Amino acid sequence: MNEIDISDKVKRVIKFGLPSLLVLSVVISSMIWYALYGTGDLVVRDARVSSSMVGARARVAGTVAEVLVKDGDTVKAGDVIARIKVNVTEEQLKQLQQTVELSQKNLDQIKQGITVRTPRVVSAPAAGGASAGEVERARSRMERMNQLYEMGAVSAVKRDEAAAAYQAALAAGSGAASYDSNVVYDTTVQAASPEAIKKAELQLRQAQAALERAKGSAAATEITAPVDGTVYIGELAEGMEVHAGQVIANVGNSDSMWIEAYLEPEQQDSVRLGQVADYYVDRKKYEGLVMEINAPAESGQQEADGNGGSSGNDGSAGNTEGSYGEDAAAGKLVVRISISPEDVSGMKIGENAEVRFLKKG
Repeated sequence: MNEIDISDKVKRVIKFGLPSLLVLSVVISSMIWYALYGTGDLVVRDARVSSSMVGARARVAGTVAEVLVKDGDTVKAGDVIARIKVNVTEEQLKQLQQTVELSQKNLDQIKQGITVRTPRVVSAPAAGGASAGEVERARSRMERMNQLYEMGAVSAVKRDEAAAAYQAALAAGSGAASYDSNVVYDTTVQAASPEAIKKAELQLRQAQAALERAKGSAAATEITAPVDGTVYIGELAEGMEVHAGQVIANVGNSDSMWIEAYLEPEQQDSVRLGQVADYYVDRKKYEGLVMEINAPAESGQQEADGNGGSSGNDGSAGNTEGSYGEDAAAGKLVVRISISPEDVSGMKIGENAEVRFLKKG
């Protein structure tokens, strides 16, 4: 058999075929570009998937003991984001419990009334003893101290001192006289005044409230996601001190998502409310409508309003207001485009997007 020399054919294909393929690919690419972008539509590549941000707050003061998520993780409402080691010790709880018990005993005793032992002379004093006037004055002072004690005006020490002085007057007067007679004591129970009972009840309520707060602090050690979405922990880290009510992380709410495109101010005339927009996320094409057009905001205004997405000065991970991506909006026209509910599952908050605002639609 004769061998066929195909080298000339290969050379012709290489010489004329490859350039033809290159020209064809350029033509096809140009046609695709024109179909997508050459119709006068506005194309914006500075865009991303955004959402409203909801703060996850610490319910108690303490130290971050464990962080269970990473920045950008998807979470469900109720998922634990971090755990807090509270600043309440077992010894403090024990002391608060003892305070409650003592306050309860004090209230019970006051409600039972105060037992008063009143000395009474059953025979006359010997010569040189205290005069009847001195004894009477001591007795009157003792009764007065008892009344003041019931009103809460004097302490039990003052009341007891008056009783002791009365007994001394009966027994020895100024110390130089003595009684030949016997002294007996009359025991009576005096009801506590309403003011004394109210004061004791208030002390008990305060002690109980302090104990309950401490127990609640010891139990509230978990910080959970408030909504479904994407979590952004910012500077949250183990060992960080937090206070009660502090936002320690933000969760982008997956039930409230949109595309946020950032336009130059001079492009404002190219968009309008209700306008149809195609957008691409992770190379997939979607369609939505322009929902909002917000005027450009200065960076200083973002910080003053407290709506930025960065960490706050108090060490928190952000604010509960605003949206993901507001830090990129300074000086730009912010346009929000709707995302269909059926498309949400295929997107992640913070993903980059490309938007084409259609002239017609």
